[in-house]
Amino acid sequence: LVSVPACCSARYNLALLAFFGFFLLYALRVNLSVALVDMVEPNTSLAKNMTSNVCPEHSSTINVPRNTTGEKYSWDADTQGWILGSFFYGYIITQIPGGYFASKIGGKLLLGFGIFGTSVFTLLTPLAANLGVGYLIAVRALEGLGEGVTFPAMHSMWSSWAPPLERSKLLSISYAGAQLGTVVSLPLSGLICYYMNWVYVFYIFGALGVLWFFFWMWLVSDTPETHRSISHAEKEYILASLKDQLSTQKSVPWRPILESLPLWAIVVAHFSYNWTFYTLLTLLPTYMKEILRFDAQENGFLSALPYFGCWLCIILSGQIADYLREKQNLSTVCVRKCFTLIGMIGPAVFLVAAGFIGCNYALAVAFVTISTTLGGFCTSGYSINHLDIAPS
Repeated sequence: LVSVPACCSARYNLALLAFFGFFLLYALRVNLSVALVDMVEPNTSLAKNMTSNVCPEHSSTINVPRNTTGEKYSWDADTQGWILGSFFYGYIITQIPGGYFASKIGGKLLLGFGIFGTSVFTLLTPLAANLGVGYLIAVRALEGLGEGVTFPAMHSMWSSWAPPLERSKLLSISYAGAQLGTVVSLPLSGLICYYMNWVYVFYIFGALGVLWFFFWMWLVSDTPETHRSISHAEKEYILASLKDQLSTQKSVPWRPILESLPLWAIVVAHFSYNWTFYTLLTLLPTYMKEILRFDAQENGFLSALPYFGCWLCIILSGQIADYLREKQNLSTVCVRKCFTLIGMIGPAVFLVAAGFIGCNYALAVAFVTISTTLGGFCTSGYSINHLDIAPS
């Protein structure tokens, strides 16, 4: 089985387009966390419980003509919690149907329209906020419905596209877009709010999502066989490497799936990691503003720092994981377990530590950054393990 060079290959082009797709998905997901800080009237968000200590103001005042034309709303902490959480109520509904529909209509259409739908609802966000908090919650839940199909659709595509020994590399490239989307959109949303108006946060990212959709539909195909411009050598290489991987059985073995201990291990790992990840993803800008008292610009940059670390870690750990499997002959199980262990214990230790350091700003930011960075190891751990145990 002769490997085909990665440069300009169809599989790496797919990884690159997927990278930009997930970049936009996460940008569309987290931009509200930053914009919300600017959408709410000052002093309404501090909850009635005032026992928690707030750190003293410390931001150096920057004298920049700041745009304050954006509408302000008097939403209390509870309402903000519902607004930030509503996305995930939609998100959870389409995860399992997403996998089913990907096998029926193909991952390309499902992923494309998932991101396209999310982009359109993002463009409608300012209008929904003006109409009332119920409309905003509904629009965010609909965005969640659109994004829920994306990971199942992408996994479905990689089951036909990723040669086993390139799996960690290809998947970590495509999913690293999610981290970079967070890295770029947090400070960028802060700057847009600062110099323009919070409504442009939604208009700019929404428009980029629609633009990506056209490239995706034009350049991508569900399988190597249906790709317009793939080289014959690459097509043969991918199909040969997956020959013994994909099952010929078409019915889904539900009972063995539900009784599979490795599967439940992946589920528990996913739940545990996402608990920390999404808590930080949605609430970090609020923590930076309300507790550590950073201003809008600093807030965006400092909230992005942990995800930049995570992005670097995902890219590097994907390369290391495949190197250990291919060159050092470590078993796939051993690599997945070690990487999951580092990506779970590390973040837990530093996140707990961050709760005990009070107003030491440098340490607070450092601990949250190290915690999120180490979580990047999980992408080459439990996060790819489904494709190891059940490529079909």
